[in-house]
Amino acid sequence: MKYKTWRALDNEAVNSALLDIAILHVKLALEYSDKNTLSCRKEVIRAEIQRLRMERDRILERKA
Repeated sequence: MKYKTWRALDNEAVNSALLDIAILHVKLALEYSDKNTLSCRKEVIRAEIQRLRMERDRILERKA
């Protein structure tokens, strides 16, 4: 997996897409960890993070 990741980072468009995914993932994780975040919102956040992981994996597999 590490080799695939490094090869994917050679492409500027792929790099940008992966960076966007990472930024959104971090924002969602911060919101999730906030003590005031409702449990129903946490469910939505978990689903969105799962979707982001799948998108990341799809991008990396396509570049392999």
